[in-house]
Amino acid sequence: MIEKLAQITPEEREILRGQKDIDRAQYAAGKEFIIRAQKLLNKSQMAIRPHTRFIDFPEHGHDYMEFMYVIRGNIVHMIEGEKVVLERGDILFLNRHIRHSVLRAGMEDLGVNFIASNTFLQVIMHNVENNPVIRDFLARNFAPDGEGEYLHFKTQEHYPVRNLLDNLIYAVAYPSEGDSAILSQLVSLLFTYLAHYKDTPAGGKLTVSPDAELRRRVRAYLEHNYPDATLGEIAAQLGYSAEYVSRRIHEVFGKPFRELLAEERLKTAERMLRTTDMSISQIIQTVGYENQSHFHRMFLKIYGATPRKYRIQKQ
Repeated sequence: MIEKLAQITPEEREILRGQKDIDRAQYAAGKEFIIRAQKLLNKSQMAIRPHTRFIDFPEHGHDYMEFMYVIRGNIVHMIEGEKVVLERGDILFLNRHIRHSVLRAGMEDLGVNFIASNTFLQVIMHNVENNPVIRDFLARNFAPDGEGEYLHFKTQEHYPVRNLLDNLIYAVAYPSEGDSAILSQLVSLLFTYLAHYKDTPAGGKLTVSPDAELRRRVRAYLEHNYPDATLGEIAAQLGYSAEYVSRRIHEVFGKPFRELLAEERLKTAERMLRTTDMSISQIIQTVGYENQSHFHRMFLKIYGATPRKYRIQKQ
């Protein structure tokens, strides 16, 4: 099985013939280099692929959680400017919010990437509730605006873990009927072993990306200043021009500042309708709407009822 995994792939053959970059179309769609699970899973719950050697693998992200197991040699990752060296027997978990690159590996270096679907990991998460390190790692992985994180384990001297990984590779490479249940048990057991052997953690990092920091700052600002929030004020707090902050907010949130502000005001108004005896006109004024007709139209569009009917329904 290892001999099969170590064979030169068609992609590696092209690299050895002089290809200067990896074929990004195999991994991602669009300009931003985010590797897509659907490109690799082929409708499976889990897949494996040997790491591409003979070239520096450029910085990229994933839309799934990935982990690498080094079978022989070593593989060097660059994560947030930090060099993480994986030696034989090491395991590296990377959540879907982190970006990294991988330095050129040679013929004798063999790292296997495991790609797991989000559906599969949701099952695993229920099996690791008593394992806070892995449980919290998975929770942050699923968070829509979570932060980048990796976990590095050294398991070369722990033969039960290595044996388990060999079985996991075999189960993914040669699927059979009922393999989904087998895979979930194997991965859950892997996490249990990693928690059991207290000397295996070699490092890890929870990184705060610029995008995650911007999301946190903007959400906190809107939550506390929704009645009279302005783009100019949040831009001043961040120390940038209003034009730059407006563009960055649209890039990170996928919508303009004014839409985020409207959502926060409507969310607050909805909560007030359910939890206070304030009149509707008082609520509209409190959350910062000046045009009552516009407020009524937006509330009906979002919540499917006028504010008055919505309050009656929730009583």
